[in-house]
Amino acid sequence: MATLFDITAEQRRINDALMESGGELTPELEEALIVNADNFAVKVDGYATSIRKFEALSDAADAEIKRIQAIKKTATNSAKRLKEALAYGMEVMGMDKADIGLNKLSFRSSTAVNITDEVRIPNQYIKVETSIDKMALKKDLQAGLVIEGAELVTNRNLQIR
Repeated sequence: MATLFDITAEQRRINDALMESGGELTPELEEALIVNADNFAVKVDGYATSIRKFEALSDAADAEIKRIQAIKKTATNSAKRLKEALAYGMEVMGMDKADIGLNKLSFRSSTAVNITDEVRIPNQYIKVETSIDKMALKKDLQAGLVIEGAELVTNRNLQIR
């Protein structure tokens, strides 16, 4: 079976032969067109089936990722709640360290910044992130505005149903 590349190359060859003959469809060219169209139909069906299979696999992977992320979130939250409860218990018991069973527990000091009033923070500590509003750009470009650095492009997207 010919590859898609071979089939399209053959179609270009047939189209060139038709142009050279002034558009005259000889029996040989007609037969070549029929055979090439049949080969293309078989290849299209195979490609489309493979594409749908891979898209379904991708969707299943997305669902599995979400499922595993939910498990991770539950496990992380459970560990955090248990750690907070254990820290509270050790504080109530007046313990800074514990060596119980296979576990050694202790508190360590750390520092963190607590923002008490964002408005009063100097600008040198403020991060500003910018992004382009493509939806607003598209709307204005469609309305006829000329905007330097942007243009509307028309894409052809293959749909498989």
